[in-house]
Amino acid sequence: MAASIVDRKSTPMGRATAFTGVLLWCVELAALCLPALVGRNPLMFSDTRSYYLGGRAAVVKVSALFWSLLSPAGARPDDIASTETAIQNARAVRSIPYSLFTYGATHAVSLWLVIAVQAALTGFVLRMVFDMVRPGEPRWRFTVLVMLLSLATSLSWTVSFIMPDIFTPILALCLMLLVVYWDRMSAGKRWTVLTIVAVSVEMHLTNLPIALGVLLVSAAIRVRWLWRDRVPYCLAGGALALGAVAMLAIGVIGFKQWTLAPQSPPFLLARSLDDGPGKLYLREHCPQLRSVMCQHLDRLDVGVDDFIWHANGVYAAVSPEEAARIRAEDKRIFVAAALEHPWMQMTAIARNTLTQLALFTLRDFRVPVSADYSATEMTLGWDETFPPWKIALSALNYAVVLAGLGYVLREWLNGRLGSRQKHFFSLILATVVINAATGAFSMPAPRYEARVIWLVPMAALLFADRLGVRRQA
Repeated sequence: MAASIVDRKSTPMGRATAFTGVLLWCVELAALCLPALVGRNPLMFSDTRSYYLGGRAAVVKVSALFWSLLSPAGARPDDIASTETAIQNARAVRSIPYSLFTYGATHAVSLWLVIAVQAALTGFVLRMVFDMVRPGEPRWRFTVLVMLLSLATSLSWTVSFIMPDIFTPILALCLMLLVVYWDRMSAGKRWTVLTIVAVSVEMHLTNLPIALGVLLVSAAIRVRWLWRDRVPYCLAGGALALGAVAMLAIGVIGFKQWTLAPQSPPFLLARSLDDGPGKLYLREHCPQLRSVMCQHLDRLDVGVDDFIWHANGVYAAVSPEEAARIRAEDKRIFVAAALEHPWMQMTAIARNTLTQLALFTLRDFRVPVSADYSATEMTLGWDETFPPWKIALSALNYAVVLAGLGYVLREWLNGRLGSRQKHFFSLILATVVINAATGAFSMPAPRYEARVIWLVPMAALLFADRLGVRRQA
């Protein structure tokens, strides 16, 4: 029997099947990277440069640790000392793991390796989801799913983006696999998914609250069976905790700060000023507060972007020492202003969340884009316009999302969805809404919601089977 199996694998038909599988895999990767392939360059954002330079700084920091072990006390190269100073004075620090990934892949091969890895990981997770939701389906149907999502949604744009945005839906999908399809996965797949969860949560600061929110929603849905299903929930929580500990270790070792987000810009303060409560609070209570912000009451009427990043704001214009004091006041002023003006703050959060929920155009994905980089610098260039062809693709994206949402809700109301499908789609909606809430605490931007909104039509395609729905218990 064993010999006959080996013989079948070595037959022309077996080799043809293997070749077909490889060919379909290549088609899927190409589809996921389609915007970059058409534009002949990976897509980039202004923050891409920060990740690249942050990766270099992290490499120098790691080398400094080895140098301190191998060299006499106090003997450090000038470039390491200057990098240490730059790190401590940084006004914004991006995810160190993603920075190291971006810098290492680009320096070792090219920018293309970054999106190739992102495409491979995305394809791998999507394939696991496909196999769980539609077990026993032919291989080519998964390829069709990937191609449809790549052509008609924001999926391929997010994959082709040298930003950590794709790790948010990857993290959410892995959590859904754990809590919805735990009993269908092998031990190897379970540990693989848990590893992806632990790594993905470190790639962006918003990933941890989004992941915790998804787990809480799932626990609320399955509260009657929570004790019975405690293993996947505990292991998923453990993977998230492991990622959080790694983030904390980076803050302590690299920045001497007990925080998950060292040198994080004062987004909460900027948001509170832009929404109104922070502005009213400071003008009513200065100078009794003895706050550093009381020195800048004439520069509060700016938006979040200007306040943090541009010279007409405050945070970008002050000295590193004063910027550190502003960061220290960030959460305290936000909370105090919200407590003093609760209705204004709640309505602002609701308004910003709804704005972000409806904002998922392709504007932030710039094409064409170019990048010149060396070991120590990166220069970016792109077209700032929003051309008609991209407007048309954005309209298609909206139409597909709305159609997918309508289809799944109709099937749900008609009783044609099983319990697993309902649980799975509920977590997709939770991911989309919780992700939108991040816009309430930073700045609503198209790319924030575009990174996860494609999950809605993905669910519709997974549930659809010819003219009906594959009902699952």
